[in-house]
Amino acid sequence: MAMISRRFLLAAAAGLPMAGGARAGTVTDLDGQAVTLGNAERLLSLGGDVTEILVELGFGEKIVAVDTTSLYPPALVDPLPKVGYLRSLGAEAILTLRPSAIIAGGDAGPPNVLRQLRAAGVPVVHTESSRSPEDLLHKVRLIGQALDAGAAAQALDDRLSKALAAAEAEVKAQPRHPRCLFVLSNQGGRLMAAGRDTAADALIGLAGGVNAFGAAEGYKILTPEAAASIAPEVVVVMEHTVAGPGGAEALLAQPALAVTPAGRDKRLAVLEGGYHLQFTPRLPEAILDFSRRIRA
Repeated sequence: MAMISRRFLLAAAAGLPMAGGARAGTVTDLDGQAVTLGNAERLLSLGGDVTEILVELGFGEKIVAVDTTSLYPPALVDPLPKVGYLRSLGAEAILTLRPSAIIAGGDAGPPNVLRQLRAAGVPVVHTESSRSPEDLLHKVRLIGQALDAGAAAQALDDRLSKALAAAEAEVKAQPRHPRCLFVLSNQGGRLMAAGRDTAADALIGLAGGVNAFGAAEGYKILTPEAAASIAPEVVVVMEHTVAGPGGAEALLAQPALAVTPAGRDKRLAVLEGGYHLQFTPRLPEAILDFSRRIRA
């Protein structure tokens, strides 16, 4: 990644709009930084979950740019400038857009870019990654506090809490708890699967399923022997994983999957990553949708 000149950083900071903006509060973010936004008129949103929260809080019109994981609502985000992929951002591309403040999801980075943005005088609120409904609600409250939008955040918190409770009750009423295997990628027959402490693992649990690969931590290569021993009933993938030649049929025919109950019964649940795995304010609907897919 190219180094950024101090001259560019200072020039970008000098050009930030600092007057006439919406009021904002002070929060302590994921990095332990006490952040006061001061002006929320030109927000840059990093992370699909953050973008959706900002929209729900009434700040959609203040967003001047997003990252490439921000896909919803399309009518808002499609026309906006994109600053790149969430995990591999560049400070110069961001600073040219003159944001007054940046709200970033937990995976935003690399860390040196966030430091460069702060050094340029741009307030950055770095929020945690959401792996549970509680994480989502905490993020809503934190962003609401940062934007001095406590009433809107409380209203969203209340609405989400009720919807999440209703989703939990519906899931608990299901008699079956399918053993699920989330396959992140298929590279020439090498399957990368999700263990515990992943968004996929959390979603499976919320939908009343069992992560068949839960003994592993994070994402690991799945061997045919391991696949046979964990016996998944449903294989779960994102759309791009089955977009290549042969599609779903080719994936289920892989040696690691063909011998499993899911492979034999051709049981596959296909997810939309931004909807199901980002833990956005649409999480209650995403949980119920996924619950139905793994039981179809």
